[in-house]
Amino acid sequence: MLSDGTQLKQGDPTVYGRVGEEILYFRERGYECVVVPGISSAIAGPLCAGIPITQRGAAESFIVCTGVGRQGQDVVLPGYVRTRTLVILMGVARIAQVLETLLTERAAGRRDGPPYPTYIPIAIIERASMPDQRVITSTLAHITTALESNGSQRPPGMIVVGWSVLSLWGSGDVTILNKGAEHDDKSRIERWLGEEPWRVNEGLISGWERL
Repeated sequence: MLSDGTQLKQGDPTVYGRVGEEILYFRERGYECVVVPGISSAIAGPLCAGIPITQRGAAESFIVCTGVGRQGQDVVLPGYVRTRTLVILMGVARIAQVLETLLTERAAGRRDGPPYPTYIPIAIIERASMPDQRVITSTLAHITTALESNGSQRPPGMIVVGWSVLSLWGSGDVTILNKGAEHDDKSRIERWLGEEPWRVNEGLISGWERL
């Protein structure tokens, strides 16, 4: 906090930040705050990794969740919707619980909707926009092994789940939402990852270092 009362935050302070509590705290003491909106990491982080959270032909909507519930409780995660991207902030340290919630057939009270297929693309983005940014992409079935095989975590990290993860890779794939496209999903994953179960990209996307 600066001497004039200005407090600087990263990203947007209303997206899993404490701006609401701080506004009410100061208002009770006779001060009214002016909040300048920022760009949430939920949107900026994936794009730093080359992943759009919406993409025509691949993802029509997105939902942002936290991976950490109040006082350590489990959070309710949304079920699988083919047209939607799921962004989970502060969930990498709880990746095991997150995957169990997304994949388990019976996750009553912890998932709102159907389970995710194990072959759905997932990206773990760590230290987004920083020189030591790391992006691990895989499927829900292999992401735990991928994370464990690449050394210690680099917080802060975020999780992106859905078809948008692969939509701009290489020549792109924007046929995912075509009628009947789900029948080609496993081949789509094989074309994306090749013969390896995961991919790791270290550092910023080419060109960012000049900005």
